[in-house]
Amino acid sequence: MGMFVATDPEAYEGYVGRGSQRLAPAFVRFAGVSANERVLDVGCGTGHLTRAIAAAAAVSTGIDLSAPYVEFARRVTADPAITFLVGDALDLPYPDGAFERTLSMLALDVLPDSVRGLREMRRVTRRGGVVAVVVNNFRSGWTPFSLVWDAAAVLDLEGAAMRDEMVSKPLGWPSGLARLFATVGFHDVVEEQLGAVFEYQSFEDYWSTFLTGQGKTGSYVTSLRDSKRGELERHVRAAYLCGMADGPRALTTSFWAVRGEVPS
Repeated sequence: MGMFVATDPEAYEGYVGRGSQRLAPAFVRFAGVSANERVLDVGCGTGHLTRAIAAAAAVSTGIDLSAPYVEFARRVTADPAITFLVGDALDLPYPDGAFERTLSMLALDVLPDSVRGLREMRRVTRRGGVVAVVVNNFRSGWTPFSLVWDAAAVLDLEGAAMRDEMVSKPLGWPSGLARLFATVGFHDVVEEQLGAVFEYQSFEDYWSTFLTGQGKTGSYVTSLRDSKRGELERHVRAAYLCGMADGPRALTTSFWAVRGEVPS
């Protein structure tokens, strides 16, 4: 089925970053980030959300377990006031109540323990503060990837297993993330759907994002023998083109965003 791989930040930028950079400002607005607040971005990756938090005039800190991602985020971030650290989302290196808000974008569902991760986010957020999380709508809103999954599921048992694993994640379904917030004890839990567009210049541009081995889908594609990968590529190409000439495509995606207040 492939593991979730997070080793190549430049590859990630083409793979997911081209959409998450558009999602980040909308998520910051949803989370209600205000000027001068101390805000933590958990699972910051290449830093799109961390920079969007800073653009809202907040004091922004990003933390991620992947040292290559953190190094990349530091390198491409011009604002010296933004802090990036290598650290574990399941054991955040901050005291209780250190932040006014704690946010996480496209990371909670790939943690080994989502409940523990959300509890840690609650712990480091002050009473009356807000925790907000956004995850993929895997069931029906992850178009660039479902084009691959649906073809793979027909061609290959491993591909079918990957598709079923991704689509069945409870946090990727309506109210799944909101229920987790209620379980962890947040008040005033709000769920909304956010969207972002992934733009590609050509099928080659699109398909190349899966050939770097990043994420579970990329890891699966690169694990295939040449003949199987070629067969998958032919079917995915047909889905990308839809009978039209090759060229730019804008694929829409949707996400579940949930925020909740830490009890006073």
